[in-house]
Amino acid sequence: MKKMIVCLMALVTCSTIQAQRLVAFNGYGANWSRSTISSKNKPNGYIYRLREDVQCTDLPTTPETEKLKLFIAEPIDMGWMALYRLPLGADDYDFVVVLYNHDKQPVETVNLCDVTNNRYCEVQDVRWDSDNQRIVFNMACPSYASGIDGKGSKLYSYSIKDKRIAWETDYLVSNDIFILNEKYVFCSYGFTDEKKFLFMLDKQTGKQYSKIPMVYKVQYMELQKKGNVNKLFVVDYNDNLYEYNIVNTPAKKK
Repeated sequence: MKKMIVCLMALVTCSTIQAQRLVAFNGYGANWSRSTISSKNKPNGYIYRLREDVQCTDLPTTPETEKLKLFIAEPIDMGWMALYRLPLGADDYDFVVVLYNHDKQPVETVNLCDVTNNRYCEVQDVRWDSDNQRIVFNMACPSYASGIDGKGSKLYSYSIKDKRIAWETDYLVSNDIFILNEKYVFCSYGFTDEKKFLFMLDKQTGKQYSKIPMVYKVQYMELQKKGNVNKLFVVDYNDNLYEYNIVNTPAKKK
């Protein structure tokens, strides 16, 4: 019996696990049809690093948001998620997320600067992770990363249930737009002459599955499914379009 158990353990240890990663499929340059993708993930336009999407204008303010501007108000499974911030050009940063129920009553308020202890970076995107009941957001370098010794542009996942950061990435992983699906977060980092990368992360843990060098900074991303293949479309700052497949790949044997 003992030998059988040992053999079974060895079999499990040596087996491979199917992981997923991004694989380049096609590059269209700047000559691509605008019907290929939409602008649903950044309705105010590709060129803006800050996503604005106010789908509801009558959400009540809270004491924490009375002096702030509403930048995002979008429907989520529990009701609504809203991002409030000081106006663009303000001397300081303050970013507050309020979750509302379906009756538009506030049920949770989270100051993103307080939970990250960061008031020198800028929230450039925030998304609701309904599967894990978390707020996913970035704290991005407002200019060159060298100006703050590279200590910016992290991606965070904040648990509403536990009232703490569930995971956070290294620095220089996310500025501008990011998106997510049922399993992964797709994000990028880059600014002018700095190194630029496209990432695919595990939504549950923040684990990195893909890190792809880019020539130009990413300014838009969109997921599509064609047949049985999940695809990520990416537009860079020179308006080049790239297409990536999300494919299964065997992990190394343990």
